[in-house]
Amino acid sequence: MKRDLFRNFFDELRRAGAGGINAPQFSLGQAGAYELRYIPFEYVNHHAKLVIVGITPGNTQLSLAYGKAQELLRQGHPTDLILREVKKVGAFGGPSMRPNLLKMLRHFRFEHLLGIADVESLWGSDADLLHSTSVVPHAAFKNGKMFSGRFDEVLASPLLRECFHDCFVPSVEEMKSEALFVGLGPCPEAALEWCVQQGALRRNQVLGSFCHPSSAGGSTTRYYLREVAKHELGANNPVLRRTEWLDRAYDRMHASTSALLGGTAPKAPVRNEASVMSSSDEASLTKVTPVARQGRDTAKPRAVCDDVAVILAEVRKAGFRQTKETLKLAEFEAPCGQVVYVVKTTSTMNRINVMVHPALKREAMSALPGVASVSDNYRFHSNMTRFPKRINGGATEIAHGWQVSLDTFGDLPRFLTAFDRTGVD
Repeated sequence: MKRDLFRNFFDELRRAGAGGINAPQFSLGQAGAYELRYIPFEYVNHHAKLVIVGITPGNTQLSLAYGKAQELLRQGHPTDLILREVKKVGAFGGPSMRPNLLKMLRHFRFEHLLGIADVESLWGSDADLLHSTSVVPHAAFKNGKMFSGRFDEVLASPLLRECFHDCFVPSVEEMKSEALFVGLGPCPEAALEWCVQQGALRRNQVLGSFCHPSSAGGSTTRYYLREVAKHELGANNPVLRRTEWLDRAYDRMHASTSALLGGTAPKAPVRNEASVMSSSDEASLTKVTPVARQGRDTAKPRAVCDDVAVILAEVRKAGFRQTKETLKLAEFEAPCGQVVYVVKTTSTMNRINVMVHPALKREAMSALPGVASVSDNYRFHSNMTRFPKRINGGATEIAHGWQVSLDTFGDLPRFLTAFDRTGVD
């Protein structure tokens, strides 16, 4: 299979644009249940520092790529510029994938590995550092649906195997020797291992795998990043069938990135340790005598206490006024008037948890610099006296808010600066 096919589809792309993703003239062949459709992703960024590998482009990528190609063709741009811009726009594009991908990149501190301020710039000003590709670089379908099978199925299909051997493998071999490779799921992981065994890649270039970042995966990303434990998944949650691979993939990625980051790497989070104290925990706390409570405090590791003191000092340094402090929380008022609570019991230099007002939009909080994750549901705590109350499974209303988590102490000042510009609708 030829790697450079853009000239073959030049006129059709100019005419059809995004409306042509199902047009038969873009088919590269069909064999049994499998079909390949052309996508103008021939551009290879040979000087990239990071290579992200998916399974195959889907309809979202086809639509974005066809639309951008049509726009640039009609403007009369040269082929090399068109292919470069199409790849930038289409690769892992759209709202269903990129937010989770950014979340995982930030979790493992890829901004430090790449020497940039934030990984979001990989799709903007630092696009020269990223190369995005797929095991099957042209759009592969099985029985009319986007192919999502295993790597051995790729090798078993003559059509998919040809695309892998002729388009993917040569591009991998052309990358600079210092390029780092990350797969998105078991199929890319296996394909990269095949490349290592065949000598197309050195083993130290392959960091491991993220989970697939599609939002259609439900709890997959949250489980992979250890934000939710296995026992918290519902009995019918399909993620339960993948927990063994997800755990293994996370451990490998953490080990690989930690080795590259040296002593600055964060510790791997323990599942469920970041949860805010529930109302039942609060109730049990009231039964503890002052002497017993004092004993509990002194039993805390000194490193944890020191971490919290440094975190609270950093919040004050950012201009936030501390207005209250309890055993579990520290209340701050931002210069803009917003209130934020630092969760003292679960905050360390490598994991900072804060509570923000429930009227703030969860999506807006997720997009703030430094934020690793925002809880899917409200968290409750009786000591958040300046937040509104609601019922949480009992008869008594309790204060609630969003839990926002930051992966490192270095993320805190960026978050605080951005948070100070927010407002309640």
